[in-house]
Amino acid sequence: MKNSTSISYFSGVLTFLEQQGVNREDALNAINFTEFDSYDDSQRVSLSHYSDLLDYGKVACDNPLFGCYLGTDIHSADYGVLGFLIESCENLGNAINDLLKFDRIVANIGNCVFSHNLEQASIAWTPHNQCSEQVVLRNMAAWCTTTTQLIGYTLPPTSVSFVHCYPKELLVKLSKLFNCPVYGGAKVNKIDFPFEFLNLEFRNDNPQIHQALMALSQEQLSKLNDNDLAKNRVADLLSTKIDLNNCTLIRFAAALHLSPRTLQRQLKAEQQQFGELLDSERQRRVIALIGKMPLGDLSQQLGFNEQSSLNRAFKRWFNCTPKQYLVKQDAGKRAAL
Repeated sequence: MKNSTSISYFSGVLTFLEQQGVNREDALNAINFTEFDSYDDSQRVSLSHYSDLLDYGKVACDNPLFGCYLGTDIHSADYGVLGFLIESCENLGNAINDLLKFDRIVANIGNCVFSHNLEQASIAWTPHNQCSEQVVLRNMAAWCTTTTQLIGYTLPPTSVSFVHCYPKELLVKLSKLFNCPVYGGAKVNKIDFPFEFLNLEFRNDNPQIHQALMALSQEQLSKLNDNDLAKNRVADLLSTKIDLNNCTLIRFAAALHLSPRTLQRQLKAEQQQFGELLDSERQRRVIALIGKMPLGDLSQQLGFNEQSSLNRAFKRWFNCTPKQYLVKQDAGKRAAL
């Protein structure tokens, strides 16, 4: 299922809510997901239900940082097979590589990028557009908590950054929870930590178990990919990009570990073309961004070489020019006052 989580990852939220005195049935009713109890372990939970549950938790627990507290309560079982695979890794560097490779098994809800130099390492995460603020908080806190559990002692990051802007009092609370400086209003959600952390050994390092769990994880990922249409995987990647520059079939095929010809053939079998998916993502974004930046900047953000290209595409999408659309939008706002 496109943009989804595993049963275990979703169930972890319900368990935490029950620990806070929130009735499980009330929570599922609140997000219109009463059929969840009939799901089996092979099924997936949509990102919309997962995100709605975390937003409900924020209200039910009267806690604007609900997702962060939820993340600090993470357990290996919440990650399913991936959790036990990471536990059996030799060190943090290997665990991060396994996490990036198999993260979709647990939650196909965003795009993670790992980078480092000889001094600093970073994990940057761009969530899919349906992710709420609470989803981001849980992910970031869960990564830090899991590292502490695996190493056996607290080792704070250098810093944690969030795209969301937080008031000063919440930044102070977040800094205490992460035990490091926390910043809001950043370009990307990111955890920075010293490069030497990558070599920290795990308590439960077990090469034999790791090899067996690696094979099982690969099997689960293959099944997930087999059930996921190529057009959905391309759309997922498009939705996670900060801007739409340099979006080509060749680049996206490489990101999906496919040859360009194979990706093109898969899309054709689904009666889809790469250019159509890119066009749909541009159309979706332009509505959210128009009026918030100059049209020239918007053109660049959407991957057009010239503003005239945006004008032509806009005319095709909405049968009017961007300026005509803005005038109509302003008139509608005034009429609503």
